[in-house]
Formats: sequence, C-alpha cells, structure tokens
Amino acid sequence: MMPLTSSSMGSYLLAVSAILIINCCNLNNLATFANAHKAHDVFRISGGWHTSRKLSLPFISSSLLNNIRGGSTVEEEQEEVQAVIADNQEIAASTSDETTPPEVTEEEEEAEGSQPRNLTFTATTANDGSAEDPDGIPTRFLDMKKGDRDGAKEAFEAHLAWREEYNVDTLLERPHPNFDICKQMAPHYFAGRDPHNNIIFVQRPAHVDFELMRMNNATIDDLLLHYVYIIQYCWNIVEPSPTAIMTNVLDMRGSSFRQMSNSEYIDFGKRFVAMMSSNYPGRSFKTLIINAPTWINVLYKVFKPMLRESTRQKIIILKAGEEQDTALKFYLGDSLPDDLLSGVGSGKDKKDKKEAGTRFYTPVEKKEECTPGPNSEVEFEMREFCKQQLALYNETMQEVKALEM
Repeated sequence: MMPLTSSSMGSYLLAVSAILIINCCNLNNLATFANAHKAHDVFRISGGWHTSRKLSLPFISSSLLNNIRGGSTVEEEQEEVQAVIADNQEIAASTSDETTPPEVTEEEEEAEGSQPRNLTFTATTANDGSAEDPDGIPTRFLDMKKGDRDGAKEAFEAHLAWREEYNVDTLLERPHPNFDICKQMAPHYFAGRDPHNNIIFVQRPAHVDFELMRMNNATIDDLLLHYVYIIQYCWNIVEPSPTAIMTNVLDMRGSSFRQMSNSEYIDFGKRFVAMMSSNYPGRSFKTLIINAPTWINVLYKVFKPMLRESTRQKIIILKAGEEQDTALKFYLGDSLPDDLLSGVGSGKDKKDKKEAGTRFYTPVEKKEECTPGPNSEVEFEMREFCKQQLALYNETMQEVKALEM
C-alpha cells in the first residue's frame, strides 16, 4: 500500500497520483494536500474495537517481548500491577456484563516463562528528546517542522488529541479479531531487516481489495485502525528505539491509471496519508518504488520540485529487470522476499493474477516455516501476539471469507 512516514509521503503521492491529477488541478492545492484532514479527524470508527478500561495486564512470552517498553522499568511495572489488579477486582464486581480476560494460572505463567508487561504506550518515550525539551516535544516533531517550535507544538498537540480520541495508547492491549481480514484487504508485511538492521515494510497498492472488504463486513475505518495497530507494534515492540527508521518498499506491479481513479482508493489514500504523516514523522530510511510503470517517472518529474531535498534522496524508483533485482539485493540483503524479484509474480505467471475477493496469502502456523516476505518471523510473532490478546478476551480470529475459486 503506502509508506508509513512523513518523509516518504512524496512517494505515496506517486502511488496515488490519480488523486492529485483529478482533484488537485493547481499546484496550490498540492501544497495543502497533507493538511486537508486534521490529525484528530482522520477517520471515524463506528462499532470499532473494544474501548479500553483497565483490565488485567496480560502475561506475554518474554522471548516475544524481551525489548518491550511501556514507559516504566520492570520493577516499577511489578509495583503498578498490584495496584491495577486491586482496581480490576473492583471493576469486575461492578461491571459483570463486560468481557474481561481470564486469570492466568501459576502453571501457565511458569510454562510461559513470562513477566507481566505494560502494553500501554504513550506518545513520549525515554530518549526521544521530550524530557529535555521545554515544551515536552519529541525531537521528531521538531525535525518535521524544521525547528519551528510553534508549528511543532501545534502538531504534537494535535497528535496527542488524536491518540486520546482513538485510545491509541492502549490499542495493543485490546483484541484485534479482524487482523487476518485486514492483512488480506491490503497486502502488506514486515519482510525482515535490511543490512543496516532497519525494519523492512512492503506494500502492494494495486492489490487493495474493496470487494474482499465488503465480503467480510469490514470498512476503510477498520483498515486504517489496523495500520495504526501494526505501526504501534512495530515502534513499541519490534523496534522501540525513538530513533528507529524503516525501509519502505512499494511494489507497483499491476497498477494502472484506471484502477487508481477508484473513489474508494482515493478516499483511503487521502486519509491514510494525512493520518501517517501527522502522527508518525521521521521514520523513513529509504523508499523503494519497484516495478514502476512509465507514468510514475513522468509524474515524479512534476512532483520532484515540491519535495524536500532530504525526501528526494530517500526515494528510489526502479523498473522491473536485472538492475532492480541488484538494487533490491543491495538495499534489502538477506531479507529480500523472493516474490519481489523480477519474473516472480510480475504478471508473467499466475502468482500476480489475483482475482478480486480472493486471499492474497495464507499465514503459516509454525515459526520453522517462516521466510522473508508475508510469512517472515516478524509477521509470525505479530500474529501470535494478536492471537494471545484475543485469547485473553475469550475471542478468536475472524476467518477471512473469500470467493470460491
């Protein structure tokens, strides 16, 4: 689908260039495009996921969450857990109609080899610059505004309002039964790590499937919230450092002007760009646009003068062939998925001829089966984490409904 950082938003504008051509006929509109939606009004969730009240903190495998941070040390968390448990007992007594996770037995806890972990993640973290800043602003927001303190303060306040409105701080604590459905609606995955140890995120814009979305009674709002879920997981569990960055890969195979003029696609693209650029700035290392059609290069020449120099240096546009394969091996290293290589799923075989309403891939059930790509170890562990949270709430993963082939 699209990159997840403000500095790589320029490349996404290429991916949904029809939005700009159809709706932004003059260049003045381009300058205000990213501000078209306020950060705290990007999407509305009707029904949505469970709103969070304080519940028993889950016991998660220490091997999965060995680097997790929640704004406190393990010792502090242990003290806080006792207080939270007491609060939870009072809540359980007065809210018997609410779904609460079952208690974890001593045997289960010992078998898991786990410790109670705080799954509440706030907007500020240790070493993100906020503690030293007089206004409590993380460095990334100041960098986004090029040192404009007033602008950074306004942007960060909007970010805080967005987090509060949608309970982003506790998102990972809550069950996500539509995880598999959202992964199929818009194919995307963490492939692994590049040679610089940056997380690799791959998206396939041409395969956003609104028919599959409707078949599974899902919405664009569900998909947007899912993206927040996986990014919260990425920057809080997989790579919790406040200076961590990622390599984005946009696989453009199968894309066309006609497809990108789809009104649902345009709506999703606009809201996604506004949400991610406003709330997750400064997270890009490189953005590789691969299997790029000719018109992408033409449009890039138009948009290039509007992009910051630092952004232009991060965008690499590649056309299918040997040079692209060489570049992918250089930038992605051992985490290069086979299906990104030229000739694999490039339209010359059946892999890329996915019918609307059909599944894009099937997740593996054993870690030993993981390979770089949709079934990488990062993806496997994230899905296992999601399943653990579902089990704590006595819920299960919703099965993906697909067309009979």
